[in-house]
Amino acid sequence: MLPTLSNIEAKWRASGSGVCVIVEGETELADAWFYNFWFGDRAREVTFFPQDGWEQVVAAVAALRTRLGPKKVYGIIDRDFVDPTYVPFPADGILRTRKYTLENYLLDPLCWFKWAHPYTQRNPRPGWDTEDAVRETIESLYRECIPLSAYNWTLHQAHKLDCAAFAGLSDREKAYARHPRTLKNWDAPSRLRNIQAQMGLPYDLSSLYTDRLAALQAFTLAALEQVVTGKAVLRLLRKHFLLDQPSKRAWDNILSAYVHTCPDPPTDLKTLVDLILEDAHS
Repeated sequence: MLPTLSNIEAKWRASGSGVCVIVEGETELADAWFYNFWFGDRAREVTFFPQDGWEQVVAAVAALRTRLGPKKVYGIIDRDFVDPTYVPFPADGILRTRKYTLENYLLDPLCWFKWAHPYTQRNPRPGWDTEDAVRETIESLYRECIPLSAYNWTLHQAHKLDCAAFAGLSDREKAYARHPRTLKNWDAPSRLRNIQAQMGLPYDLSSLYTDRLAALQAFTLAALEQVVTGKAVLRLLRKHFLLDQPSKRAWDNILSAYVHTCPDPPTDLKTLVDLILEDAHS
């Protein structure tokens, strides 16, 4: 269950100090849990609270800044399709991650190798036995998600080209692909040509998609982390896990163990928190 703004204000006032940072996530066990774990040693300085989706984060930060003051409330949202910049510090107090989503930070090959190592001593598992092997496994999953990334990027371009015409599409046509198998069930170029026709765009969305698809094939893993959603990659990782495909509860436990294996915050996210605290104290 998500906290209301009044819940967040009450918890912040009870803490007595620090700033509150609103992040994305459908529950308190999603993004906010990971942020609070990674930055638990700075709990007196910063606490993280969830709101479901970037629009809700933006709205919550604006409302809470009115209540608590602009130096007490900030937000962190996913990078998505935007190239984040932090100079000057955003006036609305909202920063974006450098990687595409929070889940991309749960896909570090070294951390997964350390987690898997005890399970591969007596019974070696291809793709999991060395750090390089795990890196290759994770990169292959990213590459499996390239068509999904190319399709969603093209849909986003269509939205940018004509927001009003895009809004007139059906919910099905406006929907981003969330799983790689979705693209296997769709004829993406035909679907995009249909969207183009309905919007009356003078641009070939099908060619835009195929060009983007080709460009992404040349991306390194580090570059793919910025443009491919980690949510989809994590779904594939769970499906192709070295153990039997875990249940939802077991997978949550595995992710908890993953961050305990590598408890230090990802460098990118530490940078964001440092920037927020620097602004809060300026």
